[in-house]
Amino acid sequence: MVLSLRQSNDSRVLFHHSSFRVHHFIHAILLLMDITYETVDKDETSIGTLELRRYTTDSDEQGYEILIDGSFLMASHGSSSERAMAQLSHDRLDHPKDDLRVLVGGLGAGHTLRAALELPGTTSVTVVEISEKVVEWNHLYFASINGCALQDDRVAVFVADLFDFISQQDAFWDLLLLDLDNGPGWLASPANQRLYQKATLRHCLQSVRSGGVLAIWSPGPNAEFHARLNSLFSRVEVETTSTISRTAGEPSSTIYLVVKQ
Repeated sequence: MVLSLRQSNDSRVLFHHSSFRVHHFIHAILLLMDITYETVDKDETSIGTLELRRYTTDSDEQGYEILIDGSFLMASHGSSSERAMAQLSHDRLDHPKDDLRVLVGGLGAGHTLRAALELPGTTSVTVVEISEKVVEWNHLYFASINGCALQDDRVAVFVADLFDFISQQDAFWDLLLLDLDNGPGWLASPANQRLYQKATLRHCLQSVRSGGVLAIWSPGPNAEFHARLNSLFSRVEVETTSTISRTAGEPSSTIYLVVKQ
């Protein structure tokens, strides 16, 4: 299937999705350039249909993006907020920053994984991804933009539901970075709602070592989710990625940070 943006009525949807994850070619859209989309692969999962699409501009620039049930999740472009989340979490570690064990919830395009690997002191990164296809797509289509992150010897990947995986973990991780769906309050898949509920959040922090950090990516401020975190944990901070995102020419996101006492 090939879809020309200029020939479709999807511009409203694309602008809506771009507020969640940055579309590098948003300026091209404004200039009415043609962007064509081609479905490369699909995967039926317990949370919906994942789709890998290739996009091409009329200047022959190409990239890839992943959708779920037709809603945009992530793409090969736009990684500033993932880098910021990793660094903000690292900055708040309340114990020595060496021999760090990091858990990444959601592989996506590999941006968060790459950011975790580049943190000083990282010795292992475990990635939990619900779709084996997304892991395959990283090897085939996203490796060039995430620095072949999955090939790093420090990386271990588990194809599993994060809720099931995290509920079986003891206090082991120094950093737990959650970059799932489109963040709390803007879910593309209703099935992911439980990932941001109290039970899962408790399990997440229980699996973090004392002085470690749980970080949650969000496309913007979410008062209800913030209140939920405050009702559960004693040390909650909220940061925006405005500085690094502005430098990269990308919209700002919100990062929720919980330091385990």
